[in-house]
Amino acid sequence: MAKQIVYLIFVFLFIGQAKADTLTVIYGTNLAYVNQVVELNSYKDLITKTVQIIAQDTVDSLGNFKFSFELENTQLVQVQLGIYNAIMYVEPKKTYQVAFPEYKPKTKADILNPYFKPVEIYLGIVNRDTLELNYLITDFNEQYHRFIDQHYYAVIKNPRGEMVDSLINNIENTFGKINNEFFQNYRLYKYAWLKYISVMRDYRYIVREYFNDQELLYQNPAYMDLFNQIFTNYLSFYMTKKEGERIFSDIAFAKSPKYVKESFSNNLVLLNDTLQELVLLKGLQDAFYTKDFPIPSLLITLDSIANYSNIKYHCELAKSIRTKVLKAKVGFDAPQFLLYDADSVLRKNKDYLSNYVYLNFISIESYSCQEELVVLKQVYEKHTNDFKVVTISIDNDFNRVVKYFNDKEYHWILLDGSANEKLITDFKVRAYPSYCLINPEGKIEMSPAPSPSENFEWYFFTLLQGKKSNRHR
Repeated sequence: MAKQIVYLIFVFLFIGQAKADTLTVIYGTNLAYVNQVVELNSYKDLITKTVQIIAQDTVDSLGNFKFSFELENTQLVQVQLGIYNAIMYVEPKKTYQVAFPEYKPKTKADILNPYFKPVEIYLGIVNRDTLELNYLITDFNEQYHRFIDQHYYAVIKNPRGEMVDSLINNIENTFGKINNEFFQNYRLYKYAWLKYISVMRDYRYIVREYFNDQELLYQNPAYMDLFNQIFTNYLSFYMTKKEGERIFSDIAFAKSPKYVKESFSNNLVLLNDTLQELVLLKGLQDAFYTKDFPIPSLLITLDSIANYSNIKYHCELAKSIRTKVLKAKVGFDAPQFLLYDADSVLRKNKDYLSNYVYLNFISIESYSCQEELVVLKQVYEKHTNDFKVVTISIDNDFNRVVKYFNDKEYHWILLDGSANEKLITDFKVRAYPSYCLINPEGKIEMSPAPSPSENFEWYFFTLLQGKKSNRHR
């Protein structure tokens, strides 16, 4: 029996070690971040740039933190640290000791500014060598962008192939012998972008030479930056060409990815089936904003790829595009949230969907919000049976907001949104206060909705009267 126990312990230790050997690890120490929950994020894809959490940790009392996660391919990751967005490239099964920057929290002005963008910095890697990927990319970018800064107008106005070739030769003298496939491809597509904007200016050449017979590098920013530029609004562009004259009917009437790819093949450049599908996905996302195609047809075409593509990555990308383009869009499902209320009870959308929900985003630091809350109180007290009022606070000190609401006798639902910046993006909040009306089916009815002082009551009851009239027709 004792031998069996020892054997099982050995097996579990072996499995645990084997598991650890497959993980990518990022760790470090910084006392300024004690007790903070830090999240390591990445983009699910570089078309929608949907952010996903891949690991998180709470910094302990000694300032230690550690991220451990599985990683299939080299990719860019990021961590939000106050005013900073710290980025780094990570490779599978490697361990990195990093140094967080000096902690600088967002100011009140930053928090209230929906257009605030964190300062992007590279996450410092302790004791990195000159062959480490982040060092290589940083060094390459410095030389590459120095050339662009010095010669941009000369290259654009008087394109000369020898100037670009000279740059490439000079940089390759430094990096050409480095054996890192991700870095090799990164350089290749940075050069291709420079050729495209300067000498070539011919998307067909670029597609033929750099995309058509090449592996699709979904997680390489240089590859995807060029891809996104080449194929921006491609469906709208291509349907104006003779070889793409069928594109509108392929989508608007047939709603068929197969027919679209057949039309792509007419130009004798897009002949790679996998690339054709990625171009179609990028084109479908852009088409939701150009309004050149009926939205229902775009959705059906997108869903066809999500359900029937042979490429798993494309299935997931199609779903991400659908989610992105329909967020906070009138007539579609409201973004989901899971937030604590003033009694520390975790609440979600469905808790409030027995009636209409007048959702609003506020900060008590804003004088405009304070003024609107006074009017909102009057509206709330008049219409407690007609719709629910739900306020999401973005203030860092939620206890202070709760006290403020109690002192002012604001008795409707209050939720803490301070730690959920994604929610602000999902609801497309552009200012504070901001309002949205959600119907009992959980769909967006008005976005943005009028504020209380903009006579929301009139708009709401006009809406109800219109729905009642439609039911009696």
